[in-house]
Amino acid sequence: MRGWPTAALIVVTIVTLSACGGGSSERAASPTASSPDSAAVATATAARDAQDARIAFLETRAAGDPLDTLSLNLLAAEHMQRARETGDVAELSIARTALDRSLAIRRGDNYDGVALSASLANTQHDFARGRSLANEAIAQKPGEGYAYGILGDALMGLGRYDEAADAYARAAAGAPDDMAMLGRMALLATVRGRTDDADSLWRRAVGAAQHDTVPEHLAWAHAQRGTLLFTLGRLDDAAVEYAASLDAFPGYVHALAGLGRVAAAREDWDAAIEAYARAVERVPLPEYVIALGDVYEAAGDPARAQQQYDLVAAIQQLYAANGVNLDLQIALFNADHDRDLAATVQRARQAFAEQPSLQAADVLAWCELKAGDAAAAREAIERALATGTRDPLVLFHAGMIYRAAGDAVRARALLTQVHDQAPRFSVRYAPALDEALARF
Repeated sequence: MRGWPTAALIVVTIVTLSACGGGSSERAASPTASSPDSAAVATATAARDAQDARIAFLETRAAGDPLDTLSLNLLAAEHMQRARETGDVAELSIARTALDRSLAIRRGDNYDGVALSASLANTQHDFARGRSLANEAIAQKPGEGYAYGILGDALMGLGRYDEAADAYARAAAGAPDDMAMLGRMALLATVRGRTDDADSLWRRAVGAAQHDTVPEHLAWAHAQRGTLLFTLGRLDDAAVEYAASLDAFPGYVHALAGLGRVAAAREDWDAAIEAYARAVERVPLPEYVIALGDVYEAAGDPARAQQQYDLVAAIQQLYAANGVNLDLQIALFNADHDRDLAATVQRARQAFAEQPSLQAADVLAWCELKAGDAAAAREAIERALATGTRDPLVLFHAGMIYRAAGDAVRARALLTQVHDQAPRFSVRYAPALDEALARF
């Protein structure tokens, strides 16, 4: 495919910042994960074995030739893909070591190494570095599309959505039906509140991934569409997408967590705990550890909830040791649980100053409100709403902020929008939504 690097392994990083309307489901939706199909397991196992073989081969090649940037770049791409599949952030450190070696050997004529370094920076939420490296790669090969996609990812993380759209258009010109590009454009459409467009793009991404040789790519597309359907209140359709994700890649952590999210929305606490616990057992991603704690709390088990919450600090340290910035996620967690609010507000302000994205504006607004400054919260949430987002959590935050600021009309309109769109959007805040609306 013209315009894409030799590695051909794309790491799309704007996700959860997370993560469509469509037709009815063709099969019954189940909130729990069924036994994986044996053929799918065999396919995933074969893919992992092939990946192991490629990594071993590339390690041998790189060790045997101190100037072999090609093998180092390919090795980094393999470890970046493995990080996607497993959630093991240590894989990112291995990839970073390989790429640093590659760039130390040759930087001025090493497009793949520079572009992959940019992608890795985005994955670690260092979007300013990602933008700088992407532009460096583009300067080397301005006619190639791959680095433009990575530049768009960095610009998304920095909240520069119009510029991201331009970069994605440049990237898509050479690969209009590429799964990763379709996913990127779907995420951008979601930020802008264009959920019908996002749904169409996710459908196309799923179709494109059907022909992909990496099973995780299809699982990712299904899981992302499931998450968007969930935010629109379409629980049955979301469950179908998550189940399809597991069919494509058995044990896929994002699909397991998605099924937990659906079960929790239905107040099926046992099924939610089972699904989230399986996800966390595989990979203790902070957002899923927190979600499991919230489910335990909703189910009336505060002791087990606290056990999950206590893990968050340790997980943050692990991520930081591997170069991943979780400031926004931890700030939101602290605000939700009224922890260390004064320091949390300061961290949220710094995070927003560095990357003024939709997520950063929303988190800052919620932290400001929890710290007692409704005026500052309102200023920040208006930055988030200016994108056009339909994210129910952002809209809920906005409604509660406007209520605290004394604008009952605006508050009621926003909270009603959340209720009409996705009334069970959050285990933690769905009851608060009902209570707030009952007071108007």
